[in-house]
Amino acid sequence: MTNIDLNKIEFFKGIDNEKIIADLTKIDYKILKFKKDDIVAFRGDEIKGMYINLKGTLVTEMLKDSGETKKIEELSNGKIMASAFIFGSFNNFPVDIIAKSDVEILYIEKKELLKLLTQDKILLERFLNEISGKAQFLSKNLWESISNKRIDKKLAEYFLNNEKNQIVELNISIKELSEYFNVSRPSLSRVLKELVDNKKIEKIKKGMYKILERNYLENL
Repeated sequence: MTNIDLNKIEFFKGIDNEKIIADLTKIDYKILKFKKDDIVAFRGDEIKGMYINLKGTLVTEMLKDSGETKKIEELSNGKIMASAFIFGSFNNFPVDIIAKSDVEILYIEKKELLKLLTQDKILLERFLNEISGKAQFLSKNLWESISNKRIDKKLAEYFLNNEKNQIVELNISIKELSEYFNVSRPSLSRVLKELVDNKKIEKIKKGMYKILERNYLENL
């Protein structure tokens, strides 16, 4: 068993560590270990159970037709990998998953996962909330993609969702942000510059901005 304090992992949070270990001893599970830059899973690989990241950071990527890779998201410790695809008719990873650091993953095969969930209602509810939340997230992203919002509206929503005391720190590059929005980098840079020039936002330093006209961004 791992020496990680499991009740600090979101899925097990609030449950006594001894109870978690006792529940896990009733089922078969594995601790999978990967080194930094290892490929944890390829897009299309079969998902055979639940994978919880216990330690380190994972990054999910998708290979575009152009041959470039698009970063989708980072999975910090406690996150469940591809939870919406564990059950159902399509049980394959939708993206490539790479270890951004050394990681440890708790793997529980589907049959054993069902045993665990049926013996603990708290874990069952958390699992259902997890897959429901993921389905809602995917649905929201699909709708935003289909709705084809203007670049300035996408950028405004991103700023409003990530601001703290009117300050927005971009933890990703403009190139990565443009890929996330599915727009060209020059187009995104132009819109960003226009917002600064029109004094809707202020550039404090590279990667850091201050929202000056919140109402304007909200009404785009």
